[in-house]
Amino acid sequence: MVAWRRLLGLWDTEQTGAKGMPGLAEVVDQARRDWLYAQSYYNSVTDSDLIDYAIYLSKACERRYIYLLRKARQEGVRCPGGVSLTQITEAGTIRRVF
Repeated sequence: MVAWRRLLGLWDTEQTGAKGMPGLAEVVDQARRDWLYAQSYYNSVTDSDLIDYAIYLSKACERRYIYLLRKARQEGVRCPGGVSLTQITEAGTIRRVF
């Protein structure tokens, strides 16, 4: 129950600053980093049981990231500091910048 309250508390942008909890932009960025970690983990695993786990982890992180990214777009949350065209060009896609 506590985990659900914490998760739901992340969406309330007015309370996040007061409690010191990360904003939605930071949560999206952390989800992106988790997804990238899961992909690199998948690329480094050799045991068949661990490959199954790595696939599951990668898919779960990807779905979480896409969900949070969609939620951030709906709420109009932007990348902290703004996004420049050079950042998008260097990263290759807007998702890597955000």
